Amino acid sequence: MTRQQAARPEITWDGKTWSVTLPFEDGRAVEAKWSPGVTYVVRIREAGTEAWSLGFETPVTNFTFSDFKPDTEYEVQVRSKTAAGEGAPTFVRLRTGATGDGGNVVPFPARRPPEPP
Repeated sequence: MTRQQAARPEITWDGKTWSVTLPFEDGRAVEAKWSPGVTYVVRIREAGTEAWSLGFETPVTNFTFSDFKPDTEYEVQVRSKTAAGEGAPTFVRLRTGATGDGGNVVPFPARRPPEPP
């Protein structure tokens, strides 16, 4: 395989497991998979509305929002999640700029996982 034909690294998240593939020029690859002990469930809604979005689950601890309505306030709900269930929510508000971008990174809470029942 030539340098131009070498495959690119791949990183995927299926909602439970991270998978990373690091290819080499000779066709070999190193693969790693792991499941984090804590993930975060993120839901968002336009401020003043009742319904939260379906949300998404991620192991990432910060996020940048973009492509929303310009000059609009949003509420973000973040919950830590482990095998024991979801923790108490943390709420963050953000206002988009003229282009619809949040313009800032919403920090996820540094929370301990919920205690087992």
